[in-house]
Amino acid sequence: MNFRISAPAACVLLALSFTCAAADALAQGHSIRGKIRTSSGTSVPRVTVSLESGNGALIDQTVANNEGDFFFGNLSDSSYLVTISSPDYQPVSERVEFVRSVSPGEQGETRTIEITLTGRGGLSRPPRAGLNFVQNVPKAARDAYELSLKLSKEGRAPESLAALREAIKIFPDYFDARFLLASEHVKQGKLPDAITELNEAQRINPKDDRVWHAFGVVLMQQRKFAVAARIFAEAARLSPADPQYRLLAGTALIEQAALLNPSQTEERNYAFAEAEKSLARAYELSDRKLAAVHLQLARLHEKRGDPARAADALEQYLRQTPDPKNADAIREAIKTLRAASNRKSP
Repeated sequence: MNFRISAPAACVLLALSFTCAAADALAQGHSIRGKIRTSSGTSVPRVTVSLESGNGALIDQTVANNEGDFFFGNLSDSSYLVTISSPDYQPVSERVEFVRSVSPGEQGETRTIEITLTGRGGLSRPPRAGLNFVQNVPKAARDAYELSLKLSKEGRAPESLAALREAIKIFPDYFDARFLLASEHVKQGKLPDAITELNEAQRINPKDDRVWHAFGVVLMQQRKFAVAARIFAEAARLSPADPQYRLLAGTALIEQAALLNPSQTEERNYAFAEAEKSLARAYELSDRKLAAVHLQLARLHEKRGDPARAADALEQYLRQTPDPKNADAIREAIKTLRAASNRKSP
């Protein structure tokens, strides 16, 4: 199924959907670069990599590229845990330590790690269908693509884009190049061009969940929440172990319910119930580490008219994420919700 949409006027969140390590620009703070291989030395592509704080709170997630490379940047603390949990491999964790913490904007250190994966039961299994996608890319196109990555890391954006377009000119069905070019267009605010490249990427490989994810985020910006929820659900079907898609689907359903007229009680209650199921599944898939679920549950309960449960969810978020940047605002929201709950009590 090929899903085509028109570009919205603005789409800041779309930029967040491109988690390919190769597209990451150089950043301040500490950084972690990694390579994922099997015990036989083969690179493992497109597995989800999680970054956790020293106390186990989930900070970020990314997806390894076709060569098994991943990257986390702009880090400030001194201790992190890199974990991989995939239905195809045994769970593995690697602790990364830096000499000291750094302030925002301060140049930090870089750590490079290699992670070896073992298939469950000791046997390797192929990745899910969409990400086990291999193309016979002409050498000239591959060389242009690699040059684009190198130039991007050096901060030479115009030359990088020229090399990327050359790769596509040589091999029009180059999925990775199309997807990376879409990301670059988003960074420059060229949304129609980004949508064009995403459509091409989806035509080439419709089973890649990241493309569905990107389209879903665009739909959220267009306030087409019901359709976005279905698109995120398709991404979750393609990548059933990834909790983020369930979280996004739940978020979209909350927004959809909020748009409905209060008189549409049955439709609102159904959307809220489906959102709660999706959020619960996301939390379960993350081994109960995805604290952002509690923020969305708080929104859900507040919109349902249950301030007590909303406050409970925010308190759970603070217990799981003890020092967020917006902690004061969250505590203030909890006070407001508790006061509203007390007013409702007989």
